[in-house]
Amino acid sequence: METEEQQVEQIKQFWKDHGKGIVAGLVIGFALFYGWRYYDAQTIAKQEQQSSDYAQIVAKLTAEDEQASIAAQEFMSANSGSTYAHLAALELAGAAAKQGDLATAVSALQSVRDQAKGALKAVADIRQARLLFAQEQYDAALAAVQAAETMEGFQAIAAEIKGDVLQAKGDLAGARAAYQAAVAANPNSLADLKLKSIPAAS
Repeated sequence: METEEQQVEQIKQFWKDHGKGIVAGLVIGFALFYGWRYYDAQTIAKQEQQSSDYAQIVAKLTAEDEQASIAAQEFMSANSGSTYAHLAALELAGAAAKQGDLATAVSALQSVRDQAKGALKAVADIRQARLLFAQEQYDAALAAVQAAETMEGFQAIAAEIKGDVLQAKGDLAGARAAYQAAVAANPNSLADLKLKSIPAAS
């Protein structure tokens, strides 16, 4: 059996041989742990600030503050790519459209279409398609709405808008097919009435 002195000497030798590596490992471990906690805290703080700033943007847009549009665009630029930036863009688009500033509305929605994914992008696709349709920019409206056609939960409204655009372009066969797709996706859709209003093919 090893004596206490021998055990101590073994510990000393082990520490001599591996001590630097152990210390380095501990330092890295602590750095990673506390670094992650710091990063996590910073992320939470940033999200809270974004949430607060976003709420202020919405309040300004709702109140039709003269500086609301500029504030919203600055927020979108400073937080580019974030969910809050996308939401701010949607709010800006709605406010701009209400005031008749369709160019700003279309531009804000385009920023969401370019950067967002999933439902947020589909919402921007649909809203931009409606605005472009109202301006009789039919090809651009079709491109926007077709981007949302495959998104679950948006098929019916996308197909209905597509039908509206095609009908305006004089493509009754295409409009009929689009309205049929809309009704198939949502039997209670207004597309059913629009479908019935199209003259039967001769």
